[in-house]
Amino acid sequence: MKAAVGTLNKAKLKAVEAAWKIGDVQGFDIPSGVNDQPFGHEETIEGAVNRAKGAAEKLPGAVGIGLEGGVTETPHGLFICNWGALVTPDGREPFIAAGASFRLPDELAEPLRQGEELGPLMRAYSQNKNISQEEGAVGFFTNHRITRDQMFEHILELLIGQWEFSNRA
Repeated sequence: MKAAVGTLNKAKLKAVEAAWKIGDVQGFDIPSGVNDQPFGHEETIEGAVNRAKGAAEKLPGAVGIGLEGGVTETPHGLFICNWGALVTPDGREPFIAAGASFRLPDELAEPLRQGEELGPLMRAYSQNKNISQEEGAVGFFTNHRITRDQMFEHILELLIGQWEFSNRA
């Protein structure tokens, strides 16, 4: 079974390739249909679902996968949030799962609240122009204990596991 992934981001594709053990993986440049910096769980989920559906349309018969990173406000500060969606070829409701979440430093939270995007902020903050394709904010702020691809791989395992469980007879 093929997996169509709604991104060309290297970290996200690496995550899918690590978790998807039942076939080929192909990435597509699929717009999320949400703001460049999703704010809140609902918008981030919507971006993941849109990417999964769009990818499935690009490769008929494949499972569509969408992964989206965002930020969400909590009483404890601004947190990163990460969501994934898996769309089956038979058109069932998408499977949805979340990943790691942690509080961002205030010096990043304030510009995000003002409408800036985490990717460019992280490139400047970390002095790594490829951080979004590599370890991501999660890798940077966890001292590389959990990298972006590992975080998204965890989401993939949740999605695939839900799908497998739903297929049990």
